[in-house]
Amino acid sequence: MKSFLTIPLTFLLTSLIGIPSSVDAWGAEGHKAVGQIAQNILQPDVESQVAKLFQDKSFGGKLAPASLWADTIKKQKGSPFAFWSAPLHFIDTRDNPGKSCSVDEERDCPDGVCVVGAIANYTTQLDCENGFDRDTRDIALRFLTHFFGDITQPLHVCGRSKGGNDVPVTFDGRKTNLHAIWDTQIVRKRLQDFDNSLDKYIAFLTSEIQNGTYVSEKDEWVACDTPSRRRRRDTSTILKRAKATTRCPLSWATDTNEINCPFVWESIDENPNLDLGQGYYKAAIPFVDKQLAKGGYRLGTFLNSILTKKC
Repeated sequence: MKSFLTIPLTFLLTSLIGIPSSVDAWGAEGHKAVGQIAQNILQPDVESQVAKLFQDKSFGGKLAPASLWADTIKKQKGSPFAFWSAPLHFIDTRDNPGKSCSVDEERDCPDGVCVVGAIANYTTQLDCENGFDRDTRDIALRFLTHFFGDITQPLHVCGRSKGGNDVPVTFDGRKTNLHAIWDTQIVRKRLQDFDNSLDKYIAFLTSEIQNGTYVSEKDEWVACDTPSRRRRRDTSTILKRAKATTRCPLSWATDTNEINCPFVWESIDENPNLDLGQGYYKAAIPFVDKQLAKGGYRLGTFLNSILTKKC
C-alpha cells in the first residue's frame, strides 16, 4: 500500500465529503492514556527504538505526548498533513447502529482512506524491513500511536449522524453532542474517581491489564481472527503475520463497532432528552476503561513485535 503522502489531492478532497466536524477521538486524556499504557509495557530495547525514531524533542522520546500530534497537525495551517489526514482518523460504517452493527471493508472503506487502511499503511512504513527512511518511519510511528486510540472509540467506527456529531445530547446539564461526550466528557468525569489524576487512572488500567480484570482476555485483544475462529496463540506471531494488511485493524474496528449495538445508541433512541451524565455515564465506564486499555495494550504489543527487528 502506498504512502498517503502520494495520494492525489483531488482524490482526497472527494473523500472528505461528509466527514465529521470533530474527529478528536478520546480527547487529550484518552490518547495520552493509550500512549502511556503502551509505554508501560514496552520492552527496554523497543523503548529505546521509539525514543530514537521520534525527532520532535517535545515528545521526550515518549508515546503519550506523541499521541496528540496527529490531531494537532490535521488542523494546523501550513502543515503538510493538514486537511487530507482527517479521514484517516475514523471509518464511517454504513450499518444501522442501535439495531445492527457491522464493518465491511469493501463497503465502508473501499479506497483505504480510513483508520483501518491508515493503520495498515503506516505499519508498512514503520517496519524497517521495507526500507523507509527515518523521517518516514518517525511520521508513521506518530500516526500509529494516535490511530491505535482512534480505532477503539465506538463513534469513530460508526457512520450514523457523522459519528454522533449531529446528535444533540445533555451531559450533566450541559448541551453537547454524542460524539463529544465519548471523546472527552465521559473520560474527564471518570478521572474524578482517581482524584482527577490521569496518571492514577493510567496506573489503574495498566494494573488491570498486567494482573487484574483483563489478564484473562488481553490475548484476545491482539488476535486478528473473528471470535468464532479465534484461538490462543503467540501474540507476536499474530501481529507479524498480519502486518501490512488490514486484517488486524479490521478485526479491531469490528470489535469496537459492536459497542454501538445496542449500548451507545439505545438510550438516545428511546429517550433523546435523557441526561447522559447519570445512568448512561455509569453504564459507559466499563466500556471506556476497557477500550482505552485495549488501545494501549495493542499498541505496546504491536511495537514490541515490529521494533525488535535488526534491519
